[in-house]
Amino acid sequence: MAKNLLAIGITIGLSDRDAFVKKVTGLIEEYQQDPEKAEKWAKTIIDYLEQMKDEIRMQRVIKSSMGGSDIPGKQDIEELTKAIRELTIKLQEKKNT
Repeated sequence: MAKNLLAIGITIGLSDRDAFVKKVTGLIEEYQQDPEKAEKWAKTIIDYLEQMKDEIRMQRVIKSSMGGSDIPGKQDIEELTKAIRELTIKLQEKKNT
C-alpha cells in the first residue's frame, strides 16, 4: 500500500514540482519528530526506487533485444487472441453437440 501511495506521489510530484517539494518537506519535518517512522519510510522509498530502476533497466533490455527480432506487434497479438477466442467457441459448440 505504501509503495502504491509513493508511486502516486511521485507521479503527481513530477507534474507539480513545487507542490511536491512542499509536501515532501512537510513529511521530512513531521518524521524528524519520530526517527523510527522516518527510517521505515526511507527504507520503503529506497526499495521502491530500486524496483523502479530495475524495471527501467529491464524495459531497456527488452526494447534493445527486440530491435531486429520477429516478435509480433500489437495488431498481430490482437488478431491471434481473436482467433483463439473463435476457436475456443467452436470447440465448445462441438463439445456440446
